[in-house]
Amino acid sequence: MDIIKEYGFIIIFFIMPVIFVIQPLFLPMIEEKKNQLSVDGLKRKKLLIYRQIKELEMDHDIGNINESDYKLSREALKQDVSEIITKLNSL
Repeated sequence: MDIIKEYGFIIIFFIMPVIFVIQPLFLPMIEEKKNQLSVDGLKRKKLLIYRQIKELEMDHDIGNINESDYKLSREALKQDVSEIITKLNSL
């Protein structure tokens, strides 16, 4: 039991402060990785919306979608993609 107490004290008084002191050195790498993941996700979303717009245009050309639904859907998709582009430009 004394060994467990000694190791517990070593962990509390030595290892934990070392981790606390070293932690800020790794924060920029973690933040950079988060930003990269969000940028990749936004780019993927942008491509998906572009594909949806293209499919919508094809459906409209074929005659599967009437003019009013086409315009509403296209405007909504264009608004979504413009928001994503704005977010990408701010990063």
